Amino acid sequence: MLNLWLRLPKNGLRVMYELAYPWMFALLPLPILMWWLYPAYKQKKDALYYPKFDELTEATKLKPQKSATVLKRKWFQYLVNFICWCLVVTALSNPQYIGEPAKKVKEARNLLIAADISMSMETRDWVDENGNRMSRWQAVQGVLHDFIEKREGDRIGLMLFGSDVFAMPFTPDLEIINHTINEAGIGMAGHKTTIGNAIALSTQVFDADSIDQKVMILLTDGQDSGSEIVPITASQMAADDSIKIYTVGIGTKKSAAYELDDKTLKMIAKNTGGDYFFAGNLEELNQIYDKLNELEPIEFEDESYRPTRLLFYYPILGCLALVFFTQFTTIIVQLIISLNRRAS
Repeated sequence: MLNLWLRLPKNGLRVMYELAYPWMFALLPLPILMWWLYPAYKQKKDALYYPKFDELTEATKLKPQKSATVLKRKWFQYLVNFICWCLVVTALSNPQYIGEPAKKVKEARNLLIAADISMSMETRDWVDENGNRMSRWQAVQGVLHDFIEKREGDRIGLMLFGSDVFAMPFTPDLEIINHTINEAGIGMAGHKTTIGNAIALSTQVFDADSIDQKVMILLTDGQDSGSEIVPITASQMAADDSIKIYTVGIGTKKSAAYELDDKTLKMIAKNTGGDYFFAGNLEELNQIYDKLNELEPIEFEDESYRPTRLLFYYPILGCLALVFFTQFTTIIVQLIISLNRRAS
């Protein structure tokens, strides 16, 4: 096999083109060899020129035969024939495109995103990149969308909580998760913030699956209210089930409309082996989720299989196109010459 590697400048990926049967190029001199071993018919016969040949053949009732002639080819015809033969030999060598090795997730994990959609998330005390005011939930929606897109290979689950907790089971379909987040509205789960209930329910969601890697990201801007179980107790239950919880508190340092219970969030993270983060603006929230991507990276391993695409039909199509173009051009030229002769 003959291999040719090309490195793409944009992403650094290597692309390989391979000839499965490179020895087929030994056939390139075959037409010259055939022309030398079996030359065109060039036998000459003696002939007598007689001005009344037609009358003589008619009187003797003989049927004269035309001698064979070899038309002289022009240089471009030889060139076209050579190019076509090269294309045919290239097709016989079976060129192939060999892509990058397919990757698969080395160890998949269940990643549960729990987001607070209580009424406090409607507070418009954040600004976007253009300086326009936005609600905290609008900021979270955008950041979560980008974060989830980077988690290809993980199975994502979603929990939206307020007074009630709505849970979506784990799925590898990230588009469904993003669509649900985009459609979620402030207050649809009630006005309270039941952090303890959300953590307790997460243990049941994780128990429904057998994957060992269990990670939960809990985002809220308030403090627990109305839970049937204390958040600290719920976090201890999660730790017993090997669930690691990263807690993210959001708000602004100047705002006092809703108090953030950062002490409880820190304790939840500590009990489960996670970390606590605080985001006071959109930029900090983006940085937090970038950090979470680094803390919980998706590990891939290369597979031996490489995607292969056959390319032999390209030289065949090129050969047919060249023959068609040459014949078409020849017919047009002959037609023009014939019309010019008639006109003269």
